[in-house]
This record gives sequence, structure tokens and C-alpha cells, in this order.
Amino acid sequence: MYAKLRTAAIATSIIGAGVFAIALVSGLLYEQVQRARDREQFPQIGRSVDIGGRMLNIYCSGAGQPAVVFERGAPWTFYNDPKTMFENGAPRPGYGWVWIQRELAKTTTACWYDRAGSGWSDLGPYPRDSASQARDLHALLQAAGAPPPYVLVAESSAALDAHVYAGFYPADVAGLVFVNGVHPDLLIDTRPGGRRLARLPGFVGHSQDAMAQVFNQIGLYRLGLKNRPAPAPPPRGMTSSEWNTIWRLTQSSKARSALMQDIASWAQSTAQARTAGSLGDRPLIALSAENTAVASEYRSVWMELQTDLARLSTRGKHVVVNQSNGELIYQAPDAVVEAARHVVSDVRQQTGGLR
Repeated sequence: MYAKLRTAAIATSIIGAGVFAIALVSGLLYEQVQRARDREQFPQIGRSVDIGGRMLNIYCSGAGQPAVVFERGAPWTFYNDPKTMFENGAPRPGYGWVWIQRELAKTTTACWYDRAGSGWSDLGPYPRDSASQARDLHALLQAAGAPPPYVLVAESSAALDAHVYAGFYPADVAGLVFVNGVHPDLLIDTRPGGRRLARLPGFVGHSQDAMAQVFNQIGLYRLGLKNRPAPAPPPRGMTSSEWNTIWRLTQSSKARSALMQDIASWAQSTAQARTAGSLGDRPLIALSAENTAVASEYRSVWMELQTDLARLSTRGKHVVVNQSNGELIYQAPDAVVEAARHVVSDVRQQTGGLR
């Protein structure tokens, strides 16, 4: 009787392993086929640059100094509902800056890029914290032949990365614009229990990162994505084709993997931003929406944190844009262009020769 049960258990294990192997191979093949289809439907805009075994995508236009470098972040921190966070909180593709970049390129060099895992860039290794993002960007700009000084225009969580970048490479950064920039104390000050995030053990992040990488390879994220069309109408200044490409890249399975990496590294990123130091007397504008995706009961705290971001520089300004919920680069692009131009002008006046 025992021998029969043992034989049955072995047979069941073999069958289960076979089914799992078939499912795994099928998932890998499915994901590769879908990626080929994505490349055909949404051909790369920009150029891939090797930063040491990984490729990041960048697109520059215009001429002059200082160069404006656009950084997109992950807005997951604005959402309380995990389902909404997963559906809408992934890191955005750099292509979302397309209209703003076109305007800034009329007067200076303007570059957007895709951070690791977003747009047309490869996923990066764990951890995907602000220090890693800053080092990636520095390596990318050097390899792409885009010399400093830079005006960093960073939205959402990328404000943490820009702050850390300025701490790592102070001679490279001449000015900054934060667009609805995330303050490192956002989750602590606006979410009950937010402080517990810093106490998560390190293995949680590693496990989450490994899961994100595997799910991306075998197509599980793609199976869970809704094939929704881009919300109409497209933002002002964008064509329907541009808006559809941005939307699809934001909804990609790779972007979901990058989201999981971003969440896993949040404690490190906020700690790094807190210790990055002040921004000295660099021109800085903290551009923020009066109404954001942050819950209404925390909006006063949100505005206080935005004012605190402006205080990072002795020449910092907090500029409030009166508009409804949404991303400022789509709903108020003129305000972003004006802020960036103002900082570029200040830098040129300071240096007395840059053009």
C-alpha cells in the first residue's frame, strides 16, 4: 500500500513538473512574440546607449547651454488603493515630455530619456533606488555626448532622483524644476503607518525585485493588463499617435516590473534624498498643482511639503498651478515650459556666457 502511494506521489510530481515546465516555456514564447509585436507597432523613438551591459533610451534636440534634461518618475505614491496603484502608478516613458521638449529645444538643448524599465529602456538590477537612477543618468549623458551643465526637470518621484543626482554630481547641475515633485516625507506625513515602510527587512525588496523580473519574462504581467484605449482627447500639442504610444508604453508589462522595483526601493530612495543636502543657491522652481491625486484631507500637507522642496535652494520658488487632478506635463504644459525657461535664463545670467 505504501509503495503504491509513493509511486502515485512521484507520478503526480512528475506530471506537475511537466505541466509547470510547459506553462513556463509557453509564457516565455508568448512574451517574446508580444514584444516583437510591440516593436512593430511602437518603433523606438530616440537611440539606445550602452551604459555598461544595459541599454537606456535617450532623445535630444535643439542646441545651446545649459542642456535641459527631463526626468519622469512613478506616481504610485499618490494612490491609496493598491489596484489603482498597480494600474496607474508605473514609471512613465520619457516620450511624455515630447511637446514640452519641442518648445524648450527652440532655445537650448533639450533631452528626455527613459529610466530603466520604462519606455524603450532595459530593466535595471536591484535596487532601483534614487542613487542607482542618478548613476544611470550620469553614465547615459556621458555616453550620449551631452555635456553639462544641466537643468534637471523632474516630475513625481523623479524629484528624489534629481536631488540625489545634484548631491552626487554638484558641478553638473546648474538648476532644477520639480513638477509635482514627491517629497521624501510624503508617505510619512500623508499616510497612516507610513513610517513602517522604512522598517521592512532588506530581503523583502530583493524578493519583490526577483518576482518582478520573472513575471516580466514569462508574460504574467501582460496577461493581467487591460487592453484599454488611450483616454481621449490627447493632451494639447500632441497627436493621437503620440498619445497612444505614450499610453501603451505606460501600460506595458515591463513598466509594471519597473513599478515593483520602484516600490521595493522606496525606503532607500527617500533616505538618500534626505541626506543629499541642500541645493545651495541654484535656481529652483517647485511647480505643483493646487489639486492633486493626493487625498483631499492631505492636500494641505502636500502644499507644505512642496514649499519645503522649494526651500532646498536659497533661490527656490514654489509656484502653484490652479488645475484639476492629473499630471501637470499634460494638463499645464505651458507652466512647465515657462518654469524651465525661467531657470535656464537664471543660469545664463549667473554664468554670463552660456548660450
